[in-house]
Amino acid sequence: MRKIFLLSLLAFSSVALGQSRWGLRTGLNYTLNAVQLDQAVSSAQGIFEGTVPDNGYHLGVYGRQFLGDQLYASGSAIYGKDIQIINQTVDGMTTTSRFDHQFVQLDAGLGVRLLKFARAEGGIHFINAIGNSAYSQTFESPTAGYNLGLGVDVWKLSLDLVYYASLQDHQGDWNGIPLSYERSQFMLSVGAKL
Repeated sequence: MRKIFLLSLLAFSSVALGQSRWGLRTGLNYTLNAVQLDQAVSSAQGIFEGTVPDNGYHLGVYGRQFLGDQLYASGSAIYGKDIQIINQTVDGMTTTSRFDHQFVQLDAGLGVRLLKFARAEGGIHFINAIGNSAYSQTFESPTAGYNLGLGVDVWKLSLDLVYYASLQDHQGDWNGIPLSYERSQFMLSVGAKL
């Protein structure tokens, strides 16, 4: 875990030093508990159709250092807040729990510019729960995962849809009830270049 954090920090700082493109980003979170990558495409379509509801928001900074005409390294640091709804069945009894989740997340990745205005990228992220909430007391933190995204740049604005998935199951104990879930999430962001 420490190696992943240091790798993320190193990649983010290399983007910061290049200062090719800096910006602010904000948007909505769409938690997709137990949704795997193969189901993510249909979920992404539901976001744009309005059938998948958002459950939080995020805001932060991003940077991109171009390593040529098409390849770039990227990094971002964001604060986010969302609501986790977890259903757990133990001995035939189903329990539904709601957790308010505040977090800080660092992303690092590599991307390629597909056209003059379109991008695709992938990378890793490191996430740490903050605050003294039921979520931070129940589930392990920090965690790491991978992310895949598509973006469009128009003038100084950008629109990104990024799929985030965890590299591990999240397990915890809440009021004597064992809970677990697979964290996956879409973040739909609007960014502005500074």
